[in-house]
Amino acid sequence: MKQFNDQQIITDVLAGQKELAKLYMNAIIESSCPKMRSVIMPIHNEVAENQFKCFQYMQARNLYPVDYAQPQQLTEAINKFASL
Repeated sequence: MKQFNDQQIITDVLAGQKELAKLYMNAIIESSCPKMRSVIMPIHNEVAENQFKCFQYMQARNLYPVDYAQPQQLTEAINKFASL
């Protein structure tokens, strides 16, 4: 049986959390029932928190490096969407 290392495991967990968040969000925006939406929203928030914890775990161990935007890129993005 194949053994998975820590990076493979946490990468799989992160991918699963991302997909769950998408599925719950889709259920929320497609639901016309306020009660159903109110039930699903806290679950979605919990999944989003778990996803962020996975990301932080990976980033702290240099398993998910992040390239931060330069100030000029931020200004361009702000200007692009300011007129919407």
